[in-house]
Amino acid sequence: MLGTPGPYAAWVSWLEAFGRGEDLPIGHLAPIDPRMGPKMFERLMVQVNKAFAARQRLWTEALGRDVRGLSGDTVTGVASVVVVLTGARRRLAPLRAFTEHPAFTPKMRDTLRESLEKTVSSAQKSLVKTTKDAPFELQSAVRGNDMLRALAPPPPPVPPTSAPRQGRRVIL
Repeated sequence: MLGTPGPYAAWVSWLEAFGRGEDLPIGHLAPIDPRMGPKMFERLMVQVNKAFAARQRLWTEALGRDVRGLSGDTVTGVASVVVVLTGARRRLAPLRAFTEHPAFTPKMRDTLRESLEKTVSSAQKSLVKTTKDAPFELQSAVRGNDMLRALAPPPPPVPPTSAPRQGRRVIL
């Protein structure tokens, strides 16, 4: 009878699914750090990089496919560009979450984040360059829906106020 897989097997299974575009829960996976043993750490790093590159490639291919399907008409083109770039930003969420996962060492997170920023920046620059001779409305839609915004950290939560809010007193 087989027992539960060890940390390496669990990570490899999860990373293969991630590379295929699946978004499975990740909280159960053990931290990846050199204390795992140098061989296991190195092998996992190869798997992490392979899965991350595959997932970035899926994102890039989907964006390219969506952009190629855009209408040349300015009116419908603007709406289509907004939809395509909104979808591209939404599809970046799992990649961004992956780059910030606490199971990785700080150095791994930095390396992954830089790689993702480079990929998204390159795609954004390519779109801006492609639309440089397009009508102003299309150029504006591309610039106004910058995909790099999806990589920005979320705003900090607003702390609750401890004192009851004093409103204006109305005497009738």
